[in-house]
Amino acid sequence: MPTSSSGRRIGVRVLRLKLRRDMRRQRSQFLAIGVTIFLGVVLFGASYDAYRNLDASYQRAFTEYRFANLTITGGDTGTIAAKARVADGVEAVEARTQADLPFQTGDTKLLGRVVGLPVAGQPAVNRVDVEAGDYLSPGRPDGVLVEQHTAEHFDLSPGDSLTVLDQSGAPHRVTSVGTAASVEYFWPARSRQQVITSPDDFGVLFAPEETARELAGVGGPNQVVVYYDGGRENAALTERLTRDAGRAGAADVMTRARQPSNSALQEDVSGFEELAIMFPLLFLTAAALATAVLMRRLVDAQRPTIGMLRAAGFSRGQLLRHYLGFGLVAGGLGGLVGGVVGLLLAGQVTDVYTGELSIPVTVTELRPATLVTGIAFGIVTGLIAAGLPAWGASKVPPAEAMRSFGPASGGSISLFERILPPLKRLPARWRMTLRSFGRNRRRTFSTALGVVLALVLILVSWGMVDTVQTLVNQQFDEIERQDAELYYQAAIGPADLDAVRGTDGVARAEPALNAEVTLSAGGRRYQTSLVGLRRDTQMHEFLLAGGGTTTLPAQGLLTGEALDSELGVSVGDTVRVTAPGAGSGREETVRDFVSEPLGTLAYTALDNAAPFAPAAGAEGNANSALVRFEPGADRDEMRRRLSSLPGVAAYEDSQAIKTAVDQYLGLFYAFVGVMLVFGGAMAFALIFNSMSSSISERRVEMATLRASGAPAPMLARLVRAENLINVAIGIVPGLIVGYAAAAGFMASFGSDQFNFDLQMRGSTLVLSAVAIVIVALISQIPGLRALRRINVATIIRERSG
Repeated sequence: MPTSSSGRRIGVRVLRLKLRRDMRRQRSQFLAIGVTIFLGVVLFGASYDAYRNLDASYQRAFTEYRFANLTITGGDTGTIAAKARVADGVEAVEARTQADLPFQTGDTKLLGRVVGLPVAGQPAVNRVDVEAGDYLSPGRPDGVLVEQHTAEHFDLSPGDSLTVLDQSGAPHRVTSVGTAASVEYFWPARSRQQVITSPDDFGVLFAPEETARELAGVGGPNQVVVYYDGGRENAALTERLTRDAGRAGAADVMTRARQPSNSALQEDVSGFEELAIMFPLLFLTAAALATAVLMRRLVDAQRPTIGMLRAAGFSRGQLLRHYLGFGLVAGGLGGLVGGVVGLLLAGQVTDVYTGELSIPVTVTELRPATLVTGIAFGIVTGLIAAGLPAWGASKVPPAEAMRSFGPASGGSISLFERILPPLKRLPARWRMTLRSFGRNRRRTFSTALGVVLALVLILVSWGMVDTVQTLVNQQFDEIERQDAELYYQAAIGPADLDAVRGTDGVARAEPALNAEVTLSAGGRRYQTSLVGLRRDTQMHEFLLAGGGTTTLPAQGLLTGEALDSELGVSVGDTVRVTAPGAGSGREETVRDFVSEPLGTLAYTALDNAAPFAPAAGAEGNANSALVRFEPGADRDEMRRRLSSLPGVAAYEDSQAIKTAVDQYLGLFYAFVGVMLVFGGAMAFALIFNSMSSSISERRVEMATLRASGAPAPMLARLVRAENLINVAIGIVPGLIVGYAAAAGFMASFGSDQFNFDLQMRGSTLVLSAVAIVIVALISQIPGLRALRRINVATIIRERSG
């Protein structure tokens, strides 16, 4: 090739023309690579920007509605509020009343919460968004704002009435003046231990502060909420205010991060962030692998052409850039289209998510940096994958490259034949299939690696579904065995239990106690629910963290295993248990840790719970009844019958909570479904490229066998068998790596609110392996069709030439 500028220009045009022609000849493989890169970049753009949008939506809502950085409950609230108001870094302080009180709407009795608000205007902290009707007014002491989830579920509009039971159990008629959204209840969690609740069982009302105090039976506020300057976190300020609150007798101090609703939503945001990095990385790795396989095959097939170009004067740099062009074009196009589509999808995902949760503030931003990053991911993926084969092509000496095929190498028996000597007696065509693995180890490895990557993505996605479904069933079928729980305003006695047991459809009823307590040890505190049960209870199964089951001890506590990290305690250690209005509390020994998917509760024998009960009773201070129905009982009818019993203030249906879990997880299942579809597409693209490359590499071999009289159907079976064995080699390590990746991913969601240890069904592993085999069979179809159309004469002539 002449070294003049005109010669170089001609050389560039020749190589560009060759690049376009090569892409056309390999268009199906080239398209598969581009699609894989496209999927990876789309997933990155959509999930990462959705994560950023969700986080921005929350942060803006927190600022607009002045979400408390610190919530302090109990103690001398006047002193606590006064000290907080003069502390540097505090922008606003609000003292209010909050009380958990049952209320009734229609025939439904549920556990409720009443939160006091000033009638003169919005509070300085934790403002609400009035979505319908009006804000509270001084002239309507019986007027309340109904929290949006409660209003929507019960179809409550301004003007509708409800009945609230005050602290003494007396009914009070209140009227809805409007519907409100609150930053405290974007996710309607009752507590950190009851993050998921059914709308039939838990609701929130915002009442005038004076009305809230009257209902709660208190003479002044029992809670202080503090908003820092600009809503920004301030660890030093939090530590100082927490210390002051403790000295003033506060029962609980809760940061914004630990606020139940926010904590649950942040788990979702964190999950989005992890998915936004891990899943696209898998796709882009798969794309790089597919590109490398195609490029290596292309370079090997074009060795004579490379030699001719080198002999004609083309430099190594020109050839290097030429073959890098494959990766650049595939990565650039896939990254560009994927980046744009991902950017558009991010807004849709954000809108659906915030709409589902009724978050009043939705931030949807177009972030050019994400688009640029996505395109860069695609380009870098393509260049890295094409780099090694391209470098190899540029280093081949012209004389060696111009040979149409390399020297024959000595044959050898396969590893399979060494392990199983009887395989040596197989027909020659099948021994040839077995020995092909040793002849082209790179092809075997790349196919197996593609299978591993595809299985990782599929099992991580499927494992999330398996885990959630298994743990939900475990919580509500195996651990909590009651069908319903009845809550009483006062301690219950034998007559109350007899009334429950005598109700048609009731198979069994047991007394229970529920009390909000604070556990403390080593200067650390943890607020939770203390549940008192009969030692021989049949309503609750205690699964030990190390496996097996146990029963309630006569003294001491069984607690959720997260208490280990929350308080730094071990089995045998003591914790102080205190409850509002129950004195200074007392020491209890942690007898064992139980493993439960939802919450970190403390359990004790019913008799041992007496000091923490709000009132004395004949059945060990029980304030609720656990009920199991007879088989076939109508749940709606049972709710009606049991709710109408004297003294029953609220009714909780365990299956309704399970149904609520499934409803809340609708978006999660949809997201995982998309991941599974993407995983299937990635698996197809990877295996298709590998299969196509394998078949193309063996065109001369297949043509020679055809010329020797081997029928095309037999050759197709041999190639199909070889490819399926390649796939089978990757399935076992793929299942192992995929399972480990799924376990690690689920463990990252663990907290005191959720215990998501991986629970993968055996059928999932089997079905995933079968799916990969089916994908492998389908992906071979185009290549096998091409095999049948091989022009034997042309290929033999090319080889002899």
